[in-house]
Amino acid sequence: MAMEQRIAQRFARLRFGFVLLAILVTSTAVLFAQYPSRSQIGKDGTSVLLEDYAELPISSPTHGGSASRAIDYKAQLGRVTSLRSEPANAPLASSRFFVDDQSSTLYILDKGTKKFTPYLNFSEIFPKFASDLGNTVGIVSFAFDPAYAKNGKFYTVHTEKPDLDGSASPTNARLSALDIKGYSTTPVVNPPAGPAHLESVLVEWTDTNIRNSTFEGTAREILRTGYDRNHPMADLVFNPSARPGDADYGNLYISIGDGASGETPGPSHTLPQRLDTLVGKILRITPNTNLRPKDTLSTDGQYRIPSTGSDPNPFVSVTGARGEIYAYGLRNPHRLQWDVETKTLIADDIGVHYWEEVDIITKGGNYGYAEREGNEQFFVNDAGKTGSLMSPPVPFPEKDLLQVEGISEPVAALYPVAVYSHREGDSIGNGFVYRGKLMPQLRGKYIFNDMTTGRIFYADFGEMIAAHGKRDQQAQIHELQIVYKGPTGTAGQTAKRRMFDIVAETYSRRRGMPPADHVLPGNGGATTRSQDPAHPEAKVDPEGVAYGGGRADIRMALGGDGELYVLSKSDGMIRKLTAVVTPPPTSRRGAPSKETASR
Repeated sequence: MAMEQRIAQRFARLRFGFVLLAILVTSTAVLFAQYPSRSQIGKDGTSVLLEDYAELPISSPTHGGSASRAIDYKAQLGRVTSLRSEPANAPLASSRFFVDDQSSTLYILDKGTKKFTPYLNFSEIFPKFASDLGNTVGIVSFAFDPAYAKNGKFYTVHTEKPDLDGSASPTNARLSALDIKGYSTTPVVNPPAGPAHLESVLVEWTDTNIRNSTFEGTAREILRTGYDRNHPMADLVFNPSARPGDADYGNLYISIGDGASGETPGPSHTLPQRLDTLVGKILRITPNTNLRPKDTLSTDGQYRIPSTGSDPNPFVSVTGARGEIYAYGLRNPHRLQWDVETKTLIADDIGVHYWEEVDIITKGGNYGYAEREGNEQFFVNDAGKTGSLMSPPVPFPEKDLLQVEGISEPVAALYPVAVYSHREGDSIGNGFVYRGKLMPQLRGKYIFNDMTTGRIFYADFGEMIAAHGKRDQQAQIHELQIVYKGPTGTAGQTAKRRMFDIVAETYSRRRGMPPADHVLPGNGGATTRSQDPAHPEAKVDPEGVAYGGGRADIRMALGGDGELYVLSKSDGMIRKLTAVVTPPPTSRRGAPSKETASR
C-alpha cells in the first residue's frame, strides 16, 4: 500500500510538472505535435486483389454452461480473430490452418476442402468462460510451441467471468479425451488499483496426437490475470529466430492491455507506467520450467522468468518490479508480430481518442502511455485530450522524460514508428512485414489495417526501423486500393471496392440483421453516426462516402505460406490477398441499404 501511495504521489507531481514546464519553456525550442484537421493518408495507386478463401460456421457469443446454441443474426456472425499455421516441421502444417472463433471454438481449417472442424470448444470446457460481454472477450489468441512437432504443445488465452455459476476448474464432460486430473487453477494476479471484474487465463495444452483433427491430451493453467472491462491479456508469440540453445528459445511473449486503467482518472491511471503490475505491458516468460532451471520460478510455480544468462528480463533486479515485464507503457497492444528477416518484434497498440500506433518493441522500452498517446502528451483529466487539442494547446517540452518508480534516472519514452489519427479510423488492427511470393511489389512493406473501417494500409519497413527512437519521425502510410474478386456468378465479379462494403454485403447475404441506422453490427467512432444531436452527420471515408454504421472488424493473418489473409468478424469470412494488380473501374455499389441488410 505504501508503494502504491508513493507512486500515485509521484505521478501526480509528474503530471503537474509537465504542464508547468510547458508554460515555462515557451521561449525555448520545443517539438509540437499537431492533431490533423483532415485525413492524411492517401492512395498511391497500389491495388491488391482480394479473394474469398473460406466462410466460418455461423456462431454467436456465449458463456460456459449455456445450453443455448441459437444464432443471433443481429450480432457478428463468425468472430474470427486469428489464423495461424503450425510450425513448418509439423506433419500436417502444409495442409491446414488453426482458426479461432472468439465466441467459443478453436477450429482446424482444411486448406483443400475449406472445411472447418471443431478442435476445442471453450464454452464446453470452462464453466466460467465468457464471450458475450463485449468485443475483447472469449478466445483471444493462441500460439504454437516452437517444439510443437515433437511435444504437441500450444498455448491459448481466454476470458472468464468469476461470478458465473460453476466450477473454476475445467470439465471434460463433452471432451472425454481431455485429461484434467493434473489441472489446477492459479491465483489471480490483480492490478493494485481499480476493479477487476474479468480474468484472462493462459493455458498450455499438450496434444498427444497432432496427426489427426481431434484433441487428445492434457491442459495446464500457467497464468491468470484480472482486469476491469476491456483490454485483456491479448497476443502470444515465440521468437521464430531463436533456436535450441539460444537465450531466447522457448520464451513466450505476452501482450497485456491496461484494462482501460490509463484513461481512468485516479490511482489506476498510472498502472501502465508502474513496474509492480502486469497491465499495459509486454511480458516474457518461459513456460517450460525445466528448460533453464536456474531462472526464477514464478510465484504460482507454473513458469520461469528469464533472469540468468546473457539475456535476462530487464527488471528482474528492480526492487518491487514484476520480473516478467519485458516492455511497458502501452494501452492495448492486442497484436504482436516478429519479422524474422530483421529479428524485430512489433506491437499494434490501440489508442484512446486520437492516435493509433505501430511500435517496435525493445527490451526495457517505455512506450509512454498513459502520459503519452501517439507522439503527443495525454491529459486524462481533460477528457483524454492530447496536447495539441488542449485549450490553449500545450507545447511538447524538448526534454521528454518520465519518472518511473524503481528506476533511479528519468526514462525517455519511445514513440510509434507509424501512427495515424482518428481522421482515418479508430482502432488499429494488426499487420505483418510482407516477405511472400504473390505480391513481390510489396515485399519489405508492413501491411496492416484499421479494424472498424476495414481500410488496409502499408508502410515501408525500412522507414519504420529508421524512425525507431525518434519522436518527430514516423514512416509514411499509404492506403491500398482493394480489387475484389467476389463469389462466382455475382455481378461485378472483379471491381475496385471498399472493404467495409464488401463485409456489409456478405453480412447481409449470410442473413445478418444489423440494428437501425447500421449496415453492420456494433459501433465505431469512425463509421457510426453520433447520437449527439449537435453532430447528426453521417460518418464518411476520406473521399466523402458515408460508411453506413457498424464495424467491419477486420484483422490480418500471415499463413505459413508467407501470404496474407484478411479476417472479418462481422461476416465471419477469411479472404486472401493474392496479387498486386492494375485496378478495373470502381464499382458503383456502396454498402447495402438498411432494407437490403435486414433481409
